[in-house]
Amino acid sequence: MVSANQKFYAIVKAYDFEIETRLHDHISAAVDEAIDRIKRILQQEGVKGRKINAIIEVFAKDEKASNLIESIKARIIV
Repeated sequence: MVSANQKFYAIVKAYDFEIETRLHDHISAAVDEAIDRIKRILQQEGVKGRKINAIIEVFAKDEKASNLIESIKARIIV
């Protein structure tokens, strides 16, 4: 159950990168930001036109704690 005070963020892991997103009101917004950020970083590092495997962990944060709620394996085209 999602409470009104809950926010979501994601951590994406690909290659040697681990990137955390900002807080979002919806899970999908956190996942979208994670994918966009890892794509941009990999393109800046010269990785283009390749399919990469990434792990996206989505967390719910409230006043008391952060809890892992979903782990997603994704194949991203850079």
